[in-house]
Amino acid sequence: MTTTNQNTTNGAIYTKEVNEFNHEDATELAYFIERQEQGLKLMKEKLKAFVKLNGPVETNEKVWDFVPSTSWDFSPEAYSDMAAGIAVEGKNPFMYFSLGAKGIEKLGWDESVLSLYGTKKAGSPTFKGVKRK
Repeated sequence: MTTTNQNTTNGAIYTKEVNEFNHEDATELAYFIERQEQGLKLMKEKLKAFVKLNGPVETNEKVWDFVPSTSWDFSPEAYSDMAAGIAVEGKNPFMYFSLGAKGIEKLGWDESVLSLYGTKKAGSPTFKGVKRK
């Protein structure tokens, strides 16, 4: 495994084209990104604490503040009633409800059963760093 000094960053790697990179350059860049993300996390925590004590902070592009989020929680009975209400309006209630990954997991059905009702969609690979095991 290639290792790189985590405490130094060779500025030259930022001017290289990707086809000029070697594994050591890529590892160095990954270390740099990890340090920047950690620093950004700490900065956001400090700004969050400041805003909590002193109120919103405005920049040219954003207002940093605590913004309420809204969501709805419905019981199974309420979903049934909603479906009936949607149907009364002449609409297909199943066009408005989706069965997400957690709901599918709760069913406990394997792929052979699920394939009787739908088609498995493979998502696009997401580029991100994942925690080493």
